[in-house]
Order: sequence, then structure tokens, then C-alpha cells
Amino acid sequence: MAHQYHPDKQGGNEAKFKEVNEAYQVLSDPKKRESYDNFGSAYNDGAYSAGGGSAFGGQDFSEYADFSDLFRGFGGGRGGFESIFDIFSDMGGGGYARPTYQDESAKGEDIYMEAHLGKKDLSSNKIFEYGVLDKCDECSGSGAEKGYKIVNCATCGGTGQVKQTSRSAFGVFTQIGACPKCRGRRKLPERECHICSGSGRMNVKRKIEVRIPENLESGYTIVVPKGGNIGKESQAPGDLVISLKIK
Repeated sequence: MAHQYHPDKQGGNEAKFKEVNEAYQVLSDPKKRESYDNFGSAYNDGAYSAGGGSAFGGQDFSEYADFSDLFRGFGGGRGGFESIFDIFSDMGGGGYARPTYQDESAKGEDIYMEAHLGKKDLSSNKIFEYGVLDKCDECSGSGAEKGYKIVNCATCGGTGQVKQTSRSAFGVFTQIGACPKCRGRRKLPERECHICSGSGRMNVKRKIEVRIPENLESGYTIVVPKGGNIGKESQAPGDLVISLKIK
């Protein structure tokens, strides 16, 4: 191709010739090839370049191995950057994602119910029936079939997180997120319970008796503590929130 596009030949193309020559220079040099794989066409012998020079004035970024000095000058608090996360989020994307994991101390979900009452229901006890997620009777909330254990997730090795590396104009970045297999729980059953499919929770019907106030206005809300779904891994249940409407 270099012979084909040589500018001294008839039908030659100087731009194509330079492109072919650059490709040959990169492919024939292991160091340049590795830099190209990491940074693309802006390799410049291993450093990102813009306009023929270093994008950061030729400064050697190896001295900022822990990035603490690099971002200290941007300030902190409101309007500033307290970490590398903030500086890239302000740029509108990319960078190093904040890891998200399942909060093991979080309670279960709240349940919201709307009940329509007549005048005769005021100043009386009313029984409400509703569906709720409760602890699985078969596995006692563990999520594992009887005779099987809870083990470390094979995808993340029990860390609850996975890493994904990608390239950008700033270099190579590692994105860390919750494991898609265990969703940050770190452990999974060897074999999932056939009743709850490994969730540790099952759908049940529940009845609850609530005292209705005498002087009640439509839209009145009653909160029943721990009347909601039980938390994952047998965590504390959420609340039942009942919005009362007068017919």
C-alpha cells in the first residue's frame, strides 16, 4: 500500500501514504502498538497528545499515582470537587463509577393501600386483607433448597462487585459496579429454593384490624409499623401505609 499511494507515483495519495506509514510504524514497534491499543490514534509514544503535544503540557502524571494532589487544587464542599468521582460526574459522564451495593441493613419495602369507607365504618374496627411478602416457610428465608448451603458468588468471588475496563481520551478507566449475578449480596444459594426461587420471600395473605377514628376526613393516612414486606435476607419489614377515603 505504501508503494501504491507513494506521492511520487502517478495516482499517488500523500494523505493515504502518511496513514499507511504511521500504521506500519505502530505495528512494527511493540511499545507503540501497546500504547495505541490503550489510547488509540493519540498514542504519541505512550502519552495522550493533542495538537502535537501533551494534553497536559508534557507533564508526567506518574507523580499523581494516588490523584490526591491532582484534585486538591479544585477545592471541596459546595461547588468544588472532593474526589475523582465528582470531577468526572460534572463533566457529564464517564470516569470511575461509584460502586453500588445492596444495603444489608435496609428494611423491606413499604406497602401502600387505599381503602374506601362509608360513614358507618367510622368509630369502629375495620379488618383489611392484603398481599405481602413474608419469610419463606420452606427455606426459612435463606433462599437455599433444603440440604444445600449458601456460598460465595462465582461471578464476583464473594466481593459483591465486578470491574470493567474501558478506554477514553483521558486514558484507561476502571468502572466498578454491583455484581449482576448476586446484585451485591456476595453470597448465593448452591441451589435455589423451589418455593421462593432463592429470594427467601413468599407471597402470603395477611389480615389486619385497624381502629377507624370517629371524626375522620377523607385522605387521612394510617401507618402500621412493620406491616409491609419483610426485608431481603430476613431483614426488618417495611410499613403498611393506608390512605382512607370517605365515600
